Amino acid sequence: MNVTLTKYDLSSDEALLVLCITREDIRMLTSEWNLSEEDITCVMQRLDATYDQGTDVSMIRGITEELMDERRALRDVSVPASVLQKIMLLAGSEMQRLYVVAEEGGGNADTFLAEEMGAMRQLQAAIDA
Repeated sequence: MNVTLTKYDLSSDEALLVLCITREDIRMLTSEWNLSEEDITCVMQRLDATYDQGTDVSMIRGITEELMDERRALRDVSVPASVLQKIMLLAGSEMQRLYVVAEEGGGNADTFLAEEMGAMRQLQAAIDA
């Protein structure tokens, strides 16, 4: 991050801080999100639009968190309970088929079935909630 401190003739003890933020700075400050070039451009545009009088690291992170929340919201889906029940019935049939395959292939069919039933119980609990 490049920080430049420059004295102007405002007064003898007053300083003006100029902060230059590059794409790489954004990438470094938000590394846990692994932003795409498009995401970084979006963050920089929002910084420019929102903070034309100045910004700091917390604002960059705040804008990035907001952007990532928006992206997560786009991935969330709603499925009607009746459709989810049909999916579970199909999954149950597939489990029976895979049980036979595991049994005939020398795998531990009981362990496989126990794991899959656990997942099915979690789905059923979500439906019943």
